[in-house]
Amino acid sequence: MMRSKGKEDAYFAASNSKNGFFSYYSQCFDDARVGRLYAIKGGPGTGKSRFMRDVAEVGERVGWRAEYIYCSSDPDSLDGVIMTGERTCIALLDATAPHVYEPSRPGVREEIVNLGAFWHAEALAEKRDEVDALNAQKSAAYRLAYRYLAGAGEMLSVREELIEPFVRREAIIEYAEKLLRDIPMGSGYSVRPSLMRSIGMQGSVGFDSLFMQASRRVLITDCRGIARYLMGAIGEIAVKRRQAIRVSHDPIDPDAVDAILFCNCGVVFAVGSEEELAPYDKAVGMRRFLETWRMRDVREELNHAERMRRAMLDGAVESLARVREAHFRLEEIYISAMDFDAKEKFTKSFCEKLFDLQNF
Repeated sequence: MMRSKGKEDAYFAASNSKNGFFSYYSQCFDDARVGRLYAIKGGPGTGKSRFMRDVAEVGERVGWRAEYIYCSSDPDSLDGVIMTGERTCIALLDATAPHVYEPSRPGVREEIVNLGAFWHAEALAEKRDEVDALNAQKSAAYRLAYRYLAGAGEMLSVREELIEPFVRREAIIEYAEKLLRDIPMGSGYSVRPSLMRSIGMQGSVGFDSLFMQASRRVLITDCRGIARYLMGAIGEIAVKRRQAIRVSHDPIDPDAVDAILFCNCGVVFAVGSEEELAPYDKAVGMRRFLETWRMRDVREELNHAERMRRAMLDGAVESLARVREAHFRLEEIYISAMDFDAKEKFTKSFCEKLFDLQNF
């Protein structure tokens, strides 16, 4: 399911993958780009996501540009924001598990923002046994989900092995070069992860921001998973040309790319369906690059692998739904122990200092 975030630059910076939790934090929050970083600490329900959104919205009102990085497990919650002003770039990120971040240069580049300062520890201590049980339930459900996702990844590998002899790889490379023939060289080489999709507590969810912010949109419709070869070829050409690109990786298979946006010219290539990614300027069907007439002997195995992949994915989604149950119960416990009035006053003073404002 693809969601629209309006004018928001919204994406994911991590995924629940065949390899477990897979993070792109080090690339997204690279210190070559981000000059100041605020690591937000606190338990579930302490308002980390709300704090980051409040700060970003104030920043946007005074002329900063914000990127909204959503949680791969809970797409209604933020994992971070990156904000760019006239002379600097700052970031706020959720520094708690599973994407724990500990400052390497505290005070020099990073600051810790502890929202745990606004909870009543005594109230939480009374719920210790329930919190421990819910954390154990959540961890067990995550472990099972990752085992299912590993199984789904294995079925993708089976499909790739069965398909390989029938893929017209040279034709795909030639076509990639043709697609990029008119794209100018650009400047400011960079490769920034910006994932469109995630597998989480609400199943398979995606944001169309990377696609919709482009000035020219090329839709790639897949066939038996071979769109990864075209996207890989496009990516290799872009890197050789030292282009500035934003790259979306497949949430289950981090080695596969499902979208590339060329930042300097606004051209995007994205794998998807006509129903989820529209409108588009050009559609490319991958079936032409697969010798389907020779595949009679492997079709049954391919179909079996696909059924198994879907079953494994369904199992992962069911396990992540159990994560959701435990997670939101934990949030309720922490919310009941929070002093949100004090936290909101802190947010206001934080914004005043950060953006040099008076009575905003």
